[in-house]
This record gives sequence, C-alpha cells and structure tokens, in this order.
Amino acid sequence: MIKTRKQAIKQKLIKTFSKILPLSLLTLATQAFADTTYIGIDYMLTDIELASENAKPSAIAIRAGVSNNNMAFEAQYLVGNTDDVYRMAFDLEQSVALYFVMQSDIRDGFGMDVSVGYAMTDMTVSGPEETYNGEDHYNGFSWGISMHQQIPYFEQASIRLGYQSLYKDSDIEITNISLGFTYTF
Repeated sequence: MIKTRKQAIKQKLIKTFSKILPLSLLTLATQAFADTTYIGIDYMLTDIELASENAKPSAIAIRAGVSNNNMAFEAQYLVGNTDDVYRMAFDLEQSVALYFVMQSDIRDGFGMDVSVGYAMTDMTVSGPEETYNGEDHYNGFSWGISMHQQIPYFEQASIRLGYQSLYKDSDIEITNISLGFTYTF
C-alpha cells in the first residue's frame, strides 16, 4: 500500500511538471520581447458550484508573466485544498493555465487587467460508497478580471484583487476571487 501511494505521488508530480514546463518555457521565450517581467502570489477563495450546491475550498496561485505595450502572457499554477458538502469532499488538486492579458495604463497607481486563456483543472471528489468518488479533469476556456494598486514608495510591487472563471459548463462552474501580491522586475 505504501509503495503504491508513493508511486501515485511520483506520477502526480511528473504529470504536474509536464504541464508546467511547456508553459514556463513559453513564458521565458517571450521574455526577449518583453519590457517587463512579473511574478505574483494570490490567495484564492474558490467556489465550485455543482447541482445548486457549493463547495468553497481555498487555494494558492503562483503567477509569472511577461508584458510589452500593455499586453502580457501569463502562466498560472494553482494548488487548492478540500471542502466538504453533504459528507462529500471536494479537493481542488491543481490548475495550470496560460493567459493572454490586456493591461490598462496605470493611473495614480491603479490599473486593471482582463485575461483570457486556457486552464486545465484537476479535482477529486470522495465520500461514502453510495456517492460519486473519482478524479475529474476540467479543461477549457478561462477568463478573469483584476484591479491592482501600486504600493506607495515601492512602485514595483502592487496589491491585486481579482475574479477568475476557471471552468463553466451546464453541470459545473469553478470560479474564484483572489487577493494577491505582484512584483514587477
């Protein structure tokens, strides 16, 4: 049993890195054309709506992007935790996404971003035997909008508040509200 669990963890890590590596290489390759590079970390309150029930696991996201002329490419990696609804545990395992971000000009320290892209989200549902148990993959169109405020006397850093839709179809909707920190190089 222990060996099987270790193998499962190893396979999961390999799968995660196989998703992150191409996104990272794309982001780094476009850095040659960029006038700014940024990284960020966000705390996210996720809402998973399924059949009029809501699970609300929290998550942490790491973002990296390159920007030129108010347009950016951004890679995001999100790791979540578990929330229970009616004895069923909804575990937001991870989400990997690539976005095209349209950025506003910064006025008085404020700015706004609109992002569109593609997200690959993994979620595990577990509960009693008579309920659904399994791992699901939600891949598809994703979008978001965020506002950011530069920190006074530290203009490379900003506080960010955002809304993001990771996935939506007729059965399930995965969204989040985030509060984070971004540092521009």
